[in-house]
Amino acid sequence: MNLPTVVERTLVLGIKSSGEHFNQMDLLSAESGSFLALKRISKSKPQTCAADLFDSADVHLQSSRDGNIRFVNDYQLVQRRSQIGHSYKKLRYAAEFCALIALNGPHMADPSELYLITERTLNAFVARALPSIVFLKAIYLLLSSEGYPVREAWWPQLPQQLRGLGKPLLNQPTPDHASTQALDACTQISQQLCHWLHHETDLILPDCLQ
Repeated sequence: MNLPTVVERTLVLGIKSSGEHFNQMDLLSAESGSFLALKRISKSKPQTCAADLFDSADVHLQSSRDGNIRFVNDYQLVQRRSQIGHSYKKLRYAAEFCALIALNGPHMADPSELYLITERTLNAFVARALPSIVFLKAIYLLLSSEGYPVREAWWPQLPQQLRGLGKPLLNQPTPDHASTQALDACTQISQQLCHWLHHETDLILPDCLQ
């Protein structure tokens, strides 16, 4: 008996080899949250569209008989965000954000909200010129959406100068130009926010952000 197949709109958070025959993919969907799936590497026929990091795609998923493993039987590209890979800074910040989502997504409360935040963030990495600001805003929004008291508990701990420089970065649309002072402050604020996340929340910080 053939196992049922479901189709879900997903974001590709990560891809790595899993033996000779499969790629292991970290995927995120509004229905399932983040999850691992295996995609067979076809050597007999070239793939019309190979999966790539940061893609949006409709994937046909089939579970193993014990339900512990999901397999990607078909991959239909919806949107490719190759522009992120054209900039080292964009690639680094986007990969770090996706690593955080892949690691914590299975335990987050609302997969549909998580999907929307991640999709908007990846689109912002494509469209905006300053990925450090996109990253800061994404982490702040993620923590707020999960109910963590970032405004009440974390924000007052920042030095006054950083709060002054950081407020417009968080509250205004992401700019394409910023002063060196503002960008330096953005980096410091992001580091302190990730430190707070690591020590004051239930979320796990991936190694790349520690």
